[in-house]
Amino acid sequence: METTTNVNPPRKSLKKTMLIAGAAAVVVLGGLGTAYAKLDLFKSAKSIYLQSEAQSMMKLSADVSKAYGEYEAYMKPYLEKPVHSTTELSEITLDATIPDPQAQKVLDLLKNAKIVMQSNIDEQKNQQAGNIEVHLKDKKLATIEYFLNDTLMGFRLPEFYSKYGYVDLKDRDAVKEKLGEELPKRFLTYRDMYEAVSFKQDEVKSVLTPYALLYAGSLKDSQVTINKDATFSEEGFQASAREITVTFNEEEAKALATQIAEKAKADQKLFDLIYTRYHNVATLMNDSGYPVEEISKEEFKKNYDKGFDDLLTDIKISDTNSKEQIKMVMLVDGDHQILSRKLMFTGKENKEEQLFWNSVAYQKGADTYYRYSLHNPEDAKNEEITYTYKAAEQNGKTSGKFGLLLKEKQNPVLDFTTTFEATKQDKKETGVYDFKLAFEDEYASQPVSLSGNVTLSETATDNGRDSEGSIKLNFDNPTPDMPKGLSVKLKAKQEFGKALEIPAMTADNAINLATITDEQMMGIQQEAGVAVQKFMAENAELVEQFMTP
Repeated sequence: METTTNVNPPRKSLKKTMLIAGAAAVVVLGGLGTAYAKLDLFKSAKSIYLQSEAQSMMKLSADVSKAYGEYEAYMKPYLEKPVHSTTELSEITLDATIPDPQAQKVLDLLKNAKIVMQSNIDEQKNQQAGNIEVHLKDKKLATIEYFLNDTLMGFRLPEFYSKYGYVDLKDRDAVKEKLGEELPKRFLTYRDMYEAVSFKQDEVKSVLTPYALLYAGSLKDSQVTINKDATFSEEGFQASAREITVTFNEEEAKALATQIAEKAKADQKLFDLIYTRYHNVATLMNDSGYPVEEISKEEFKKNYDKGFDDLLTDIKISDTNSKEQIKMVMLVDGDHQILSRKLMFTGKENKEEQLFWNSVAYQKGADTYYRYSLHNPEDAKNEEITYTYKAAEQNGKTSGKFGLLLKEKQNPVLDFTTTFEATKQDKKETGVYDFKLAFEDEYASQPVSLSGNVTLSETATDNGRDSEGSIKLNFDNPTPDMPKGLSVKLKAKQEFGKALEIPAMTADNAINLATITDEQMMGIQQEAGVAVQKFMAENAELVEQFMTP
């Protein structure tokens, strides 16, 4: 019997085919959806603008948190442990031609001199002590020792007098009676003030977020326009961008300012944030003996409310016939990164561009650039404050520049620029900084101009940090009575956890300057006189050198 072979391929299941087709459709449509979302094809100009603002604020918050975290990590051992530091300044060279031969001798001696500073600080106990030594040709000439805690401050010059002179703030009444000086109850530290005004980031965020939402809710679609074919260019970096323009006419600006002022006046969280810091600082000052006239919380609230009432009155009586607008123009890239922002007034006839804020900020790969400028809208070209920063990182090396410019009436009141190169490798960080500085001096006929170089390397050790470097200054246009330059080398060592002990003040080793008697003063003069003679005898060669014309 003959059989016939079926050569037709088996028919695919219709259900399976539909599943494959459906999956393919999901992938394609998902890709299209992602593309449309990235290109913002379905978003209004207002939505694109608000998303860019939100992303910008989130990035700023992340950058601030990162920088603050790095600062806290660096400062942590200084705040939690005693720190012993040794710093040496050597090879001090002053490039100057001085006609006075005695003064010239001092300059010559500086080249062989060395200043050694010992410092012991315990932030936990609010204590510090140390000394400053002057060395000449490897010989110690003189020392000044000092110590300080909450209520005690003292010093001594051991080569000239054996005892400490000290002031105890517990004797502040005696000091006032004897010298007429009002002393505090305790010495304040940076940490005291920091703790009085510090706040948590979440606390500020919870207070400010409602104002951001108020702004977003008050903005109308008609106030935002977009040009999708713009270009951004700054410091050699170019990118396609969208130009977003946000405008507020007189009526819109007044409405928004009124809403913000009324909300702030009634905002208990905002009031508490401000008042608590004021109260903390005032209490700290008064408790420490730095008298300030603190007003009550009720009086503070009255002043707080009056400030906003005055603002609301000013808003109401402002010119309602003006055509002037507040205009904000931004360039935004495809990732909603705000590359630049300009804020300006448009004049009473809405025909001018009176710039008062101009900023650029971008990160592209390893490149970072910031420029922030505040202008006088009446003369934006000639009156401004500008900060710039540019850096590029590659293989652990960061190089770039930063600067600060303050300009008034076309002339730079202050112009500071620095180029730098910093390298981090394992536990060692090295930096080289070249800078230029020009500033106006009311007593000089022309601006003071100088340049210089700073090198610094820091190595983390098991219990501290070791540093060394150099500083060099060059005065570009020195007057005849000014030096041409100055250079110095420095070396430092810091040790964490080294115990600090301030000596107990007794009649055998110290004199209370608040209660010092005439007899004690005479004893000091006699001992110091003998010590001076001994010092001159031991350093006869040095003394003779200065005695000789």
